[in-house]
Amino acid sequence: MNPLRRILPRRFRAPELESVARGQRARDHLARKRERERQRLERSRNEQAILQSRRRILGVLAPILFVAAVALGVVSARPVTETLFYSSTPLERIAVQGAHSLSPRAIAAGAGVLAGIPLDTVDPQQVRQALVDEPWIKSARALRLPTGTLVVQIVERQAVARWRIAETLLTELVDERGIRFSGAVDTAGPVPLVRGEGNRTGELPFEALQILQDLRRYDSLMTRPAALILHLPAPVTIKGGVLNPAPSGYVLELGHEGPRALLGRRFLSQRVARLAALLDEDKALVQTARLIDLRYADRAVLQTEPASG
Repeated sequence: MNPLRRILPRRFRAPELESVARGQRARDHLARKRERERQRLERSRNEQAILQSRRRILGVLAPILFVAAVALGVVSARPVTETLFYSSTPLERIAVQGAHSLSPRAIAAGAGVLAGIPLDTVDPQQVRQALVDEPWIKSARALRLPTGTLVVQIVERQAVARWRIAETLLTELVDERGIRFSGAVDTAGPVPLVRGEGNRTGELPFEALQILQDLRRYDSLMTRPAALILHLPAPVTIKGGVLNPAPSGYVLELGHEGPRALLGRRFLSQRVARLAALLDEDKALVQTARLIDLRYADRAVLQTEPASG
C-alpha cells in the first residue's frame, strides 16, 4: 500500500474513492444496458421465428381450408338446390349419350324411371346400377338437370364375335378382351362365329383375338363377316407321354360353301394377310378350292378335292 495513504486524512482520500465509485457505476450501467439490448434482440428474433412459422402453417392450411369450405358449401347447398329446383320439376325427357348397338329407347326404358315423376325422387346411383345390369353396357353415368332432363351417358361393350363352345347350342358374344357376355346376339350385327373350347379361364385365346382383329383390316375377307367361322385348335392330346397338339391349329372357314384356310399356330397375322392377298388376286380360284394350306413359309397350297373332316 502507498505509505502516503496511511498518513493522509480521510477527507483527502474521498475524491479518489468517489472517482472509482463513479467508474464502477458507469460500468454497471453499461452492462445493464447491454443486457437489456441483448434481451430485446433475442425477443425480436423469437417473434420473427414465430411469425414465419405461423406463415408457413397458414400457407399449408389455406388450400386445405379453402377446399373444405367449398366442399362443405357444395354438400350443404345440394339439399337446398334439390328443394328449390328438383322438387317442383317433373322429369320430362331422358337424353341418352354413347348408344351405338343399343337403341336410346331401350336404354331409357332400362333406366327404371318414368316421365312425370318429381326430379328429386330420381337417384342417379340407382339409375346407373339399373343400366349396368344390362350385359351390353360396360359403364354408365346419370345426371339430373333443373330443366327436367335426365342425362344418361353409357359406354357399350364391343362385340367382336359370336362364340359357340364345342357342340352346345348356346351362343354368346365376345368383347374385345375375349370375355363372353350374355347380351342379345342380334344386337351385335354381322360378326364372325367362333367354334371350339377356350382357355382355362373360359376366355377366348389371345391368338384368336388377334386373328379376329386382323380380319377387320381386309375388305376382301369381311365382305360377309357373319359367314366367317373361326375354329379354335383342338385340345392337346397325350400319346405315349408326348404332347400332340392339333396339326392344323387355327382354321378359318370362309362361309359354309367356301374353302377352309389352315392358319396353324404361328405367324397368324402374316397368314391372314396372305389369304387376303390371294382373294384380291384371284377370288374365283380361291372360291373353287376346298382347302387352303397357309402353313408354308413361301407358298399357299390350294386343294380342290373335298377336305376330309
